[in-house]
Amino acid sequence: MPFYYWAVLPALVATLAVVVFPLFYSFGLSFYHYVLTDPRNIHFDGLTNYAHAFSDPTFRNSIGTTLIYGLGTVTAELLLGMVFAITVNSLTFGQGLIRTAMLVPVFMTPAVVAFMWRFMLHPDMGIINYFLGLAGFGHPVWLGDPKLALPSIMGVEIWRNTPFMFLVFLAGMQSLPLELFEAAAVDGASFWQQFRRLTLPLLMPLILVAVIIRGMDALREFDTIFIMTGGGPGNATETIAISTYRYSFRNYDMGLGSAVSYVIFAIVFLFGLYFVRRMNRTRVD
Repeated sequence: MPFYYWAVLPALVATLAVVVFPLFYSFGLSFYHYVLTDPRNIHFDGLTNYAHAFSDPTFRNSIGTTLIYGLGTVTAELLLGMVFAITVNSLTFGQGLIRTAMLVPVFMTPAVVAFMWRFMLHPDMGIINYFLGLAGFGHPVWLGDPKLALPSIMGVEIWRNTPFMFLVFLAGMQSLPLELFEAAAVDGASFWQQFRRLTLPLLMPLILVAVIIRGMDALREFDTIFIMTGGGPGNATETIAISTYRYSFRNYDMGLGSAVSYVIFAIVFLFGLYFVRRMNRTRVD
């Protein structure tokens, strides 16, 4: 056997052990009644776990919450990232400083961001309510009000990930051929016409890649939500990822938790498949 086969063998074995085996094991587990507090009653249960999950109104609500969270945050990050990229790309100085400052949220771990914003949004000790109180707007309970909790977490996620979109779009804009824009300007095209007819079509493959990356991350987001609200108040911020944790590690129902986790997998897979097809269609066009 050639040496390069032996060279990749350790990585292949590690991948099989850490990724592939747990993936297939958890998929098989989703068809079993497997409750850790009832170890003597483990048996094959078919699609019962999936049926039980979709009959649970809390889980059905978590699907809607996940879609709102994912679509809302990614859309806002896309629009804000594009606006920031256009603005910074038009600057003649200070671009390096702005790019460096925008990198700060990207480099912060989600747990640190969640704890930081949880303290800043505290109704009594948070700095945000302090300034709102000085302005006469009262002291909203950002993470304790069912109507404000989800938008608050979405705002934190947008703050943390908009710089990623901004940097991707800025790099794409600065790699576009200037000759096209100079010719368009000579022909009398306005800024909006140049953006709509040149910048946007040329950046479309890059935009789709950024949306795929951020969309898959947002749909399976766990740590920020878990640290800031734990899915509460009530179930106002419970996404599918939080439901998986609740079923598996609070109710100790590993079979049901595995089934729910594959619902996340199906949603992320369909989302990625749709945008990959759009990206391929864009390249062909």
